[in-house]
Amino acid sequence: MDESPSDLQDLYADLDEVLLSHGDVQKETQLHYIAYRRIKNVATVRVQPRNRMLVVNLKLDPDVVELEEGFSRDVRGLGWLGIKDGVEVRIRSRKNLARARDLIGRVAA
Repeated sequence: MDESPSDLQDLYADLDEVLLSHGDVQKETQLHYIAYRRIKNVATVRVQPRNRMLVVNLKLDPDVVELEEGFSRDVRGLGWLGIKDGVEVRIRSRKNLARARDLIGRVAA
């Protein structure tokens, strides 16, 4: 994270605030990602400085989410980063973060 561009660090700070704003969600830093959990992971975040984006995996049923190419995708069965089935969201801007807030709210509720 320290090597990331400042705009990406700011974007992560905003995302972190959104994820932690849901009461009992706790943050735990892992080697390759940051986990947000209650008892189990509800979201994981990978910072990709080269691509200037945050990749967020959310514990959501992909069948109840309207997936958008380039923004969200079904990662069911991939077992990525502590979330067996879910939706991956790519956040490159505050506009993307605003779009992701609804999905994050569903996970954290």
